[in-house]
Amino acid sequence: MEVFEAGTMGCADGLAQEFRRRIAEVPIGGSLEVVVSDPAAKEDLPSLARLLGQRVTSTEAHDDGRLTITVERQK
Repeated sequence: MEVFEAGTMGCADGLAQEFRRRIAEVPIGGSLEVVVSDPAAKEDLPSLARLLGQRVTSTEAHDDGRLTITVERQK
């Protein structure tokens, strides 16, 4: 599984473009774990992943405000 530490990056700061690039590097059937602290990413990233035909397998909130969103590459 690959991990993308997005930090405070949000969709307005290039998170969407970087996510597209990172998920393209994951083999089909593989997963990308995105760790992000932007609260808007909880809604934005899963929507983007589904729009791109990928599957969100989990969303986990951490005590420090970060979020780990795991996306499985479907195509």
